[in-house]
Amino acid sequence: MIKKKKISILTVLNYIFFTIVSICMLYPFWYVVMYSISDPSKASVSNLYLIPSGFTLETYKYALTKDMMYTGFFNSVFLTVIGTTVNMVLSILLAYPLSRESLPGRKFFTAFVIFPMLFSGGMIPTYLVIKACGLLDSLWSLIFSLAVNVYNLLILNKFFKSIPESLIEAAKIDGCGEMRILTQIVLPLSKASLATVALFYAVQHWNEFLRATIYINTDKHWPLQVVLRNIIDMVSNDLNSGSDIFMNPENFKMATIVITVLPIICVYPFLQKHFTKGVMMGSVKG
Repeated sequence: MIKKKKISILTVLNYIFFTIVSICMLYPFWYVVMYSISDPSKASVSNLYLIPSGFTLETYKYALTKDMMYTGFFNSVFLTVIGTTVNMVLSILLAYPLSRESLPGRKFFTAFVIFPMLFSGGMIPTYLVIKACGLLDSLWSLIFSLAVNVYNLLILNKFFKSIPESLIEAAKIDGCGEMRILTQIVLPLSKASLATVALFYAVQHWNEFLRATIYINTDKHWPLQVVLRNIIDMVSNDLNSGSDIFMNPENFKMATIVITVLPIICVYPFLQKHFTKGVMMGSVKG
């Protein structure tokens, strides 16, 4: 006889609760997408958007005709790829030694790393250091001014600690050096944590805005976030002068949100399977 699986009331309530939560979390983005493809003359922020009000892609066409959009996109891609690479290399090379109990002065170096997380130098001293290094008005100022994030470093450090010491000692007995142990044993076992931290760094660089407005003055070096802000200002000015075809500036703002978020959304599914595992193992173990 086939036994029917009983479903408890608590399970049903959990499904209902998390369904409601999922809808509440997804609807704002759905609203933004529907608003961005609505007719600017019909769109209104007071409406509840489940479907677009007069479908049109004119807003996106207008944004993509701006040359500065492509320059900003290239700068953001460069900043994300190169910046994340630099971040990961430095974070790994710093986190691995700090995770080994045999490191002389380990407690001192750990405290030395954590201290800036609690007490930073501040905006003006950092600006003066960037200026003294000759990095102003360059994308490298955004990369090197935050080359290592202490929070991400701690995630890697905790994960490296979770690797059995006996495995490291066995590799040393076989004649492996520290660099070979790191590249051939530690890193392959840390894919989940590495993917998580890489995603954190990539999102940080892709969303770069404040430091870009401080360190970069030339428009050809602006990342995408700053470019979109300036395009929105241009649209508002055109509307005020009556020379633009758009009737609703909010419509264009929604389109810029979609343009900004879409690349990260496309990358996330490839790292999603490592994301939760990496955060939990890196933050709990050790």
